[in-house]
Amino acid sequence: MAADKAREPAQAAPPSAKAPSSQANVIAAGCRVIGNLTISGSLRLGGEVVGDVHCDGALIVETGASIKGRTRAGDILVMGSLIGEIVAVRKIDVMTGARVEGSIFAPSMKVEGNACVDGDLLISPERSPAHAERAKTLSILAPARSEPPASTAV
Repeated sequence: MAADKAREPAQAAPPSAKAPSSQANVIAAGCRVIGNLTISGSLRLGGEVVGDVHCDGALIVETGASIKGRTRAGDILVMGSLIGEIVAVRKIDVMTGARVEGSIFAPSMKVEGNACVDGDLLISPERSPAHAERAKTLSILAPARSEPPASTAV
């Protein structure tokens, strides 16, 4: 009987209903997501997201990766591009060659040389209602104009 039990496959543990907050999620380079994402845990983004991203843990935007939309995460490390309303619960680190554009809030922010930060920036322990209201009025996500620029006659 003991020999029979040794030959039986082990029972797999039932999957948990909620992923642990330390779990790392990955969207690889070459992937494009159109829509909103809510991530439990951390996210390493190598591709492109057009939509809102809400991440409970750390968000890492790799070189060549981008988000166009509202972004909220515990910590944000940008090596690629973030455009839109950006909120970090603890800190934002913008690395060399990265671009961050829009309404930006964090209690702490580090920007390396040759990085670009363009927008309405608030570094403070708390986000003011005025800053949140200005973020709603920004039109940076408006579609690009399809008409060619006016030429000047010489």
